Amino acid sequence: MRLTPRDLEVLRFAVRHGMVTPEQLATRFFTAAPLALRRLRALEAAGLLVRDRVLVAAPPVVRATRAGTRLAACDLAPASLDLARITHNLALVDLSEELLAAHPGGAWTTERELRRDRMRAARAGGRWDRQRRVPDGLLRLADGHRVAVELDLTPKRSARLDLLAGAYAVDRDVDTVWWYLPSEVAVSRMRTLVDERGLDHLIEPRLRRGDRSP
Repeated sequence: MRLTPRDLEVLRFAVRHGMVTPEQLATRFFTAAPLALRRLRALEAAGLLVRDRVLVAAPPVVRATRAGTRLAACDLAPASLDLARITHNLALVDLSEELLAAHPGGAWTTERELRRDRMRAARAGGRWDRQRRVPDGLLRLADGHRVAVELDLTPKRSARLDLLAGAYAVDRDVDTVWWYLPSEVAVSRMRTLVDERGLDHLIEPRLRRGDRSP
């Protein structure tokens, strides 16, 4: 199979995010759904992508195989099918695409890439801080502003939120945290927490609705 530059971009996108849907790939890289389906089937037949049917009534989950991951050259391992994280992962792909569309010139670093970069730094002699929070993604705006993005699809206990929010108080690698929450109640609770901690200058609670589930 002869790979096109777009094929390689599809593979890189799948590897960087770990798990995506055919619809997400079609929206990102193709002008028409039938064209996307044909090309994804060709990449699957070539052993570069694999589709996992998680639920009968839901879209399949697409991942890069070991061969596809090598071709993507992202220095990331093939993603495992983590059933507990599928809904969150797919919602995060949607959110990242929305943020990039809303902020031209921005760049998105996935959680997988952030963890890879921290491991590289640790191997190079840097300090690995287990208390330091790895966000769900990092949005670097065109002006260089670094926005850590957190996405909660279900409510967390206040103690857990307090622990996670506190980790950003000493993080010098981000300028702002956009924390997306599933309800107005959760946003209000988070806003109260960050105000009490004096982190209202750093953490901005936001309402998130309407993500698709697998």
